[in-house]
Amino acid sequence: MTDHAGPPPSLNLNVRGMHPSATVAINEHSNALIAAGHAVYKLGLGQSPFPVPPSVVESLRQHAHRKEYMAVRGLPELRAAVAEFHRRRAGLRHGYQAEDVLVAPGSKELMFIAQLAFYGDLLLPAPSWVSYSPQARIIGRQVNFLPTSLEDRWMLRPDTSTRTADATAGGRGS
Repeated sequence: MTDHAGPPPSLNLNVRGMHPSATVAINEHSNALIAAGHAVYKLGLGQSPFPVPPSVVESLRQHAHRKEYMAVRGLPELRAAVAEFHRRRAGLRHGYQAEDVLVAPGSKELMFIAQLAFYGDLLLPAPSWVSYSPQARIIGRQVNFLPTSLEDRWMLRPDTSTRTADATAGGRGS
């Protein structure tokens, strides 16, 4: 075995020097607290500490025989329900449609794939999930944070998005 002073030369340059994942660090710290006898509710990895609701268990039981691939963009019924939820939440009579919704196993994978598929900087609300910015840096994207506030219920404001996009594009002469 050879001692390496740094990362292996085959490691992608965009990954070298990255800090350990904040999500992994939180998980390891919470595991240490649990081992020390503390009660910890682990929400850092996106996994719920609460029991799976019986209705979900029953639905899984009823559909366990289904082994075919699902629709690539997600189950149509689920996409329609998500669109309807957001339409109601935003107080709109029209707007969100099932065609506007993409359902996937998790937002981290979706964000990474979207960043691979499209060119350009990444505009992230602050605060945002800790993985999005490092993902962007891995593939060489610039990250710009958009401030949010409690007064706006942590939702993005159009003027903030426009101002940041204009400043970002203007900084490169685009």
